[in-house]
Amino acid sequence: MNLRVFNQKFLEPGSMTLMILGIIFLCQPWIELLHQYSVTIMLIGLVGFNVAVHIPAPEKKVIDEDETGPVSVSATMHGGTHG
Repeated sequence: MNLRVFNQKFLEPGSMTLMILGIIFLCQPWIELLHQYSVTIMLIGLVGFNVAVHIPAPEKKVIDEDETGPVSVSATMHGGTHG
């Protein structure tokens, strides 16, 4: 697994989750420890998200038509028109 795939699967969704959890922890009144560290959790999520959006997405594999054959058999049977 390379960095781009790791970023797309884990880093970006994880950082968004941390930001949301930080907001939830800030608004809840029951557990004081979560309330104390809520801004820190939001900042960690924000920094992680800023890093994640600057990593380019994984390159999509280009499918060569020579390897897969013709695109559609029905298009050649009906003259290639859509009607």
